[in-house]
Amino acid sequence: MKDFILAFIFTVLFLNFSTPHNDQFIQKEYSQVDELLTEFLAKTNLPGLSISVNKSGTIIYSKGFGFADVQQKEKMKPTHQIRTASVAKVITATALGKLATDGKLDFDTPLKKYISYLEEPLANLTVRQIAGHTSGLPHQPDSKFKKKSYTTAKETLPFFEESSLLFEPDTQYEYSTLGYNLLALLIEEISGKTYTNYMKEDIFTPLGMIQTFPDDISTSSNEDAQLYFFKKDKLVLDKKAVNGSYKLAGAGFRSTSIDLAKMMNAYSNGFINENIVQSMFTSHKLRNEEFTNVGIAWRLNKDINDKPTIEHAGSWQGARTVIVHYPEDELSISIMINAKCTLFIEETAHILAQFFLNDSSPKSDISSINQALKITNNTSSGATESYKGQLTFSSDKIGRLRIETEKQWLQDNKVYPLLKDNNYVLSTEFGLLYLQIKQQTDLNGKLFLYQVINDKNHMNGVPLLSFTSDK
Repeated sequence: MKDFILAFIFTVLFLNFSTPHNDQFIQKEYSQVDELLTEFLAKTNLPGLSISVNKSGTIIYSKGFGFADVQQKEKMKPTHQIRTASVAKVITATALGKLATDGKLDFDTPLKKYISYLEEPLANLTVRQIAGHTSGLPHQPDSKFKKKSYTTAKETLPFFEESSLLFEPDTQYEYSTLGYNLLALLIEEISGKTYTNYMKEDIFTPLGMIQTFPDDISTSSNEDAQLYFFKKDKLVLDKKAVNGSYKLAGAGFRSTSIDLAKMMNAYSNGFINENIVQSMFTSHKLRNEEFTNVGIAWRLNKDINDKPTIEHAGSWQGARTVIVHYPEDELSISIMINAKCTLFIEETAHILAQFFLNDSSPKSDISSINQALKITNNTSSGATESYKGQLTFSSDKIGRLRIETEKQWLQDNKVYPLLKDNNYVLSTEFGLLYLQIKQQTDLNGKLFLYQVINDKNHMNGVPLLSFTSDK
């Protein structure tokens, strides 16, 4: 009996210290996801990756792959802190949603109501215009401002003294990180707190985001992953990290994949009012009636099966990040990588999400095969390119697609089955892509590549490549 009690105590202690910092955490086994992410890191040559999945308020999957520190062989954990890059914008948007829920902010009221000392043209801009990138503000401030350290958003107001609007508001879409400094200033004026204090006390603490904070390179700890970049295809440690305080609200936080996944509870548990959430997730519309597919910071997209997603990705020095939310399923997936890289990260997140949206195991609709292919590429210019190729599947149900093309990243890649009939994954050096293969009288397939907002090809289901049997 004594041995049983000791074993029980040890088990409880082990679970408390080995699971991530989350009161609602259920670690399930998803061996197919583990396999794909192991392949993903091997194919992309990235240092490390952290991933967490939130389903209806519970973290159901959270792991690290690769290394947080390559030189020291320190393995990546989901509690390692990585730069959010532009995912900081939806962190700031969450604060805007909370202020609107509390009745302190209207997204369509000019800023001058809240910040009395603002002058034109800033005074008449609205939160919806700034957060949705239709304000006309430029992307970045003058480079002279980037070398200083800032402790409040108000200190960054001089950024706008030399910045005129690029166009009349609501006539164009133009991505602007600079505009988020104005939104941080707005939060300070409404709350009476510094932006950092409001975020910590009113957003991070209530949502359990205990490892999200301003990225200060002078105070890094063992919980911070090292930052890397690629130089001539070789992974290099970044020893000249820039302080991000000049763009904190738009790109300057550090966080964990767990904290980003936790943040999405705010959009389903009442922390942000349901009507406010709907407003935040609604596309803004330009004066010409064209939709931008961007709401209050959040981008509106569709996944590989046309399921609506709300998402944002980021890329900055030493980091590539994404958070994708499936509102209909209350499922969120966050991925953080400790390297600046070119990567189809939205597609990768959408593909991985399929394993958590469905309970069944992947199955291959293709028997063992070694088939020559005729491949057609319809380019964006309207031209048609033709290639030869080969699709091979073995008994282990892992295939290989070879294409005779000058595009090196498409020449030789593994193929994995997904959960639905005819759905597969192509593992490339730029991430996971959706591959549709049908084996009927003849073999035929389609490879899809898409990006976010206003990608007509993705929204209309136009493939990057199509192929048929070459008999």
